[in-house]
Amino acid sequence: MAEYTVIVSKHVAGNLLKHVEFLSNVSTEAAGRFIQDYEAIITRLEDNPFQYQIDTSFENSDEYRRAIFSKWYKCLFVVEGNIVYLDAVVDCRQDD
Repeated sequence: MAEYTVIVSKHVAGNLLKHVEFLSNVSTEAAGRFIQDYEAIITRLEDNPFQYQIDTSFENSDEYRRAIFSKWYKCLFVVEGNIVYLDAVVDCRQDD
């Protein structure tokens, strides 16, 4: 049974659709794996978000944690009480 509630922002949901759309243009299998891996990360976050490391790429915050999935993707989230706020899903291959 889930100990934590994961809240996914509308922005993140929109980005997830873009990631799936991109992957499905390359390979429907890859898109399917992405979805399965994302769902597995959500389940693990519901069970125990503290199993993931603090993301040190933010200079002034020790609140953000990261979960890597599907080799190239990173979820960034904050835990407040029993709520996990998923703030970003980043394709780490992108050079912004």
